[in-house]
Amino acid sequence: MDRSATMLILFMTLFGLLILILAMFARAPIFTSILLALLYFLYCVIFNEGKYGIHEAQENENRFWTTFSLLVTTAVCFANDSPFAVGVWSPSLGFLIVMGTGIGTNMYDRHRHR
Repeated sequence: MDRSATMLILFMTLFGLLILILAMFARAPIFTSILLALLYFLYCVIFNEGKYGIHEAQENENRFWTTFSLLVTTAVCFANDSPFAVGVWSPSLGFLIVMGTGIGTNMYDRHRHR
């Protein structure tokens, strides 16, 4: 594959991603803002490993991934314009989903590193 074809594919992919994000903002602005903020936070943590001390110990990394999964699940279950807003019409079911996801992430991360 030559360079111009690769650049065209990259441009079309980025343009499609931009259109998708704009469509998500038009349909669900709160949910999209929360998810983009969490993705930016994830980007900052992954690419600045040495500054935050998260990767110094396995327990710190486990806490980070557990907290991150809790935040993402809370956004998915409790944002008013989320496509899967279970917590809006049933807060107890939303709470159970969030806690189950957090416990599952914690147990999976511990199991993966044993």
